Amino acid sequence: MLRSMTGYARAERTLYGVNAFVELKTVNSKYLNVDVNIGDAFSELEMNVSRLIKENLKRGTVKARIDISLVDSDDFLQPDFGIASSIYNSLRSIRDRYGLAGEVSVDSMARFKEIFKTRPSEDLAEKIWNVIEGLLIEAVDQLNIDREREGQTMSLALNEYLDRLETIAEELQANSEDMILYYRDFLKKKLEQISDSQLDDNRLEQEVTLLAEKADISEEIVRLISHIESFRSVMQSDRESGVQLDFICQEMHRELSTVASKSKKLVITNLSVEGRTLVNKLREQVQNIE
Repeated sequence: MLRSMTGYARAERTLYGVNAFVELKTVNSKYLNVDVNIGDAFSELEMNVSRLIKENLKRGTVKARIDISLVDSDDFLQPDFGIASSIYNSLRSIRDRYGLAGEVSVDSMARFKEIFKTRPSEDLAEKIWNVIEGLLIEAVDQLNIDREREGQTMSLALNEYLDRLETIAEELQANSEDMILYYRDFLKKKLEQISDSQLDDNRLEQEVTLLAEKADISEEIVRLISHIESFRSVMQSDRESGVQLDFICQEMHRELSTVASKSKKLVITNLSVEGRTLVNKLREQVQNIE
């Protein structure tokens, strides 16, 4: 089943005195890129968040936003007494040197944010991660459901393109079966235009055979049909298929380009152009498949 790289999911929960919100947004990318926005107070959890996402997603740019607030906790904000002492002594030195009035108070010290560190206790950190981990798993599951739904829509479009490509392959086959007759008529007309002398039938047949061999596109058609079958097979697989499908598109484009370069028959050239246009449309869709 195809899975799009574009999706959205969110989950929210209050548990163990922790209120948390998780939002995941994904867009297409050649590789997996994870951007976690969790805030400085909980930055220690960023690595765990990134690792969990990478275990569940294979391609795409993932933007994860996580908001955490504590319902009630008295062990989250911790004073840094070393910095506090330095600030306290510095303030007293300034007061004494310049003969300023007043005492160094809690109010004056509280203005220095450097004194307070957000250091959750080991027990609190474990509770926070348990909540976040559960929310992330829930959000990733929702995200994959959303991306699979988008993938089903993409499958319909891809199958329409593939159906037409199969028809083009059949039409190419039908139009390549009379190549000897086509080139015999083509050469006779060319020679009649440039010469009034009697044509050498043996020489004409040799040239016709040579041209027909050079213009033989039967192998390209067989490979094109094989690529279309492979594309359908990969679409039905459960593994990540975007990279493989993109490669198959390149191969289909190569076969159709070779067909165009070999044949001088206008109908074959036109079919090749249409086929390459369809392959380009396939590739546009494939760029968003995981």
